[in-house]
Amino acid sequence: MDWTDTLMLESNRNKPSFEGMQVRRFEEDLKVDSIKAVSARVLAVQGVTLVHATGREPDELAAALAILRGFRATGRRVVLCDTSMLAPGRQNGRSLVEKGGAQAVVSCGMHGRDLAIGARDAGLDLGSVVVCRDVKSACEALVSQLGPGDTVLLWGVDQETCNRLVNWLEKHFSERFRSQEARLAA
Repeated sequence: MDWTDTLMLESNRNKPSFEGMQVRRFEEDLKVDSIKAVSARVLAVQGVTLVHATGREPDELAAALAILRGFRATGRRVVLCDTSMLAPGRQNGRSLVEKGGAQAVVSCGMHGRDLAIGARDAGLDLGSVVVCRDVKSACEALVSQLGPGDTVLLWGVDQETCNRLVNWLEKHFSERFRSQEARLAA
């Protein structure tokens, strides 16, 4: 497996304090005409829900995050973001957590590190943010972290990669199930 944990990220010593600020829900700031519609496909794979959202514009990301936030997840909300064709930056990393409710972020591509730093600035711990060199490594890291009930937003991920991820998830969970059966039989 070819991925690096975010221990390589810069420290967050100068993290801003949010004390005294009025906290508002994301939906309150969102007007119906203020975002573009985003095309999203929902797939259920071995108890994991994948939300494959297309689009590259900030408004489309906001719509995708609203979908993730509104999705009834029994497990964690996770985001896999391939920044190869995007330039999201730290602010969008913060948005993944603050507006999308992401509890884990796996990123890759040229701007994956910046996205991860933004997610860390928003409060995710080191174990919940992973930066990978390429999308294949990011998918491998993601599959190893997922469990039944998790919901994953795929942002910036092409259709071919989405299909490969579905196959890897099916293989991973079927192998996990077979090993549990073997232990119970022994």
